[in-house]
Amino acid sequence: MAYFRKRGANWEYRIKYVDRKTGKTREKTKGGFRTKKEAQIAAAEEETNINYFGFGENGSEKVEKYFNQWLEIYKKPFVKPITYSVQERNVRLNILPRWGNYQLKDITRSDYQKWINELRERYSEGTVRRIHSIMSSALFDAVHEFHIIRENPIQKIKIPKDNEKSSKISYFTREQLSLFLNTVKEPMKKAKYQASIQYYVLFSLLARTGLRIGEALALTWDDIDLDEKKLTVNKTLVYPLNSTPYLSTPKSKKSDRVVKLDDATIKLMKRHKINQKEVYLRYKNYKATTENIIFHQQDGRWLRTNVVREYFKAVCKRASLPVLSPHALRHTHAVHLLEAGANIKYVSERLGHASVKVTADTYLHITKKIEDDALALYEQYVDI
Repeated sequence: MAYFRKRGANWEYRIKYVDRKTGKTREKTKGGFRTKKEAQIAAAEEETNINYFGFGENGSEKVEKYFNQWLEIYKKPFVKPITYSVQERNVRLNILPRWGNYQLKDITRSDYQKWINELRERYSEGTVRRIHSIMSSALFDAVHEFHIIRENPIQKIKIPKDNEKSSKISYFTREQLSLFLNTVKEPMKKAKYQASIQYYVLFSLLARTGLRIGEALALTWDDIDLDEKKLTVNKTLVYPLNSTPYLSTPKSKKSDRVVKLDDATIKLMKRHKINQKEVYLRYKNYKATTENIIFHQQDGRWLRTNVVREYFKAVCKRASLPVLSPHALRHTHAVHLLEAGANIKYVSERLGHASVKVTADTYLHITKKIEDDALALYEQYVDI
């Protein structure tokens, strides 16, 4: 409720309201109005903002409170769970530790640019761009949706670009891939389930299809047609840290696809299907999955992505190879296809990229080689 009083020649309003988050009564006062009518109009607008948005202070809202409410009320119901998970994690681990105790109005362009520069010393350009995108989106809403600050101080901030060396993708050469797969084929000495070939099959599948790790871990036997030699990608596994895993839609519309399988992969998948049943019989505590999952833990649940990454790194070390991540197998498949002379449009569709441009930009050094080779062939053809 608003109260009005005249102070000297001007009028002011005073609004008492209950903070939705804390349940405590708060008060907002503003003066300097020439007439009581002006004060009433301003108070009515402010009460509307308080009741509708839940943000009552003109820029004095703490960043932590604003972001928590912005995420929970204005983002979570409207984005995919995997998108919200990424946004919430970046806010919690990167944005709030630095800006949480600031008031929105106290964020300055120079301080923010300095912070972005510091982030680039720890993270890749892509990661920093994602963090900045969340911060920029939140402040844009603070200006244009909630009207609690006058302008977005971080518009057109510059993000230092990756240099040529750091922008190169990580992948295995043919010789390195062969060594990696031969190494993972032999179970770890301290492995509890020595008879299982699950990791060998998983990493082989990634290397021969270019699937994303989440796409591979979400697969069930119903997704693979061993007779038609193909698998269907229509979901991805999201395994948030310290949270319950869930299935989500693929990364983009193009990610929903059918991937053809070569004979060696088909043979390996058939072998894995038999091996799975053998493992169930051999180890009493190794439970069969009720969801028909292809790759799963001993308790029947989906494999944890962080466990897969650690296993992958351990194999790299055992093979004396560069310590990469499972995503490197996706890059490896793409590079090997392009080096073998595959059409870039085919590679793009097989990987589920949003466009051919994404493929060309990602594997620029390979596509340049393809262009050079094609030009050399053309010169030989016309050089009569």
